[in-house]
Amino acid sequence: MIGNTITITVGVTAKVLTLINQDAYASEYMLKDSASEFRLRIRHSKTKATATRVAMDRHNVELIETVYAAGDVPEFDRKFYWVIENKPDDLTSSVANVDAMADKAIASSNAFLTQLVNWES
Repeated sequence: MIGNTITITVGVTAKVLTLINQDAYASEYMLKDSASEFRLRIRHSKTKATATRVAMDRHNVELIETVYAAGDVPEFDRKFYWVIENKPDDLTSSVANVDAMADKAIASSNAFLTQLVNWES
């Protein structure tokens, strides 16, 4: 288990999400405040092998911020997720690719992420 709480920093504000559910291979964390709600879901599964593909471990992390309605602005969600698929015995190399993409976002001072949400490819 990762822990009973997970802290994420949104902008400059630390958000401490508390574990609200844990099943066999999944956990959910949540934080509610006056303006929004954060839910972080972590799930693990395995893909099935086919004639042309080996079975893979699949790891999914999803963060959803629900921004509550305010005045004329209706409630809406902001969602981020990533998926890692790797062979069960390929742990180090599969993490290196995730690290490289996270480093890209950080090194660009989020310019890379801004380009993505502006439909650049």
